[in-house]
Amino acid sequence: MTKQDKRLEDFKDVSLSISLCIGKKFLTLNKILKLKEGDLIEFDKKLEDYLDVYLNGQKFGIGELVIVNDKYSLRLVDLV
Repeated sequence: MTKQDKRLEDFKDVSLSISLCIGKKFLTLNKILKLKEGDLIEFDKKLEDYLDVYLNGQKFGIGELVIVNDKYSLRLVDLV
């Protein structure tokens, strides 16, 4: 085991947050105040477009949303 491997060993059980970004949209405060349940907010991305993947808030890669056993899953396409 290398010295670097030994240093990494201490951190292997640290939990990290993974999140996906389907898009960003800017709305005026006026539009936000008028929102009500059932309103739709449309984004520019299409359903089949790749999603940005973030690890602890930092861009980590891109992936595609897939369904496995009736649950949303992420297939990693590229790591940054």
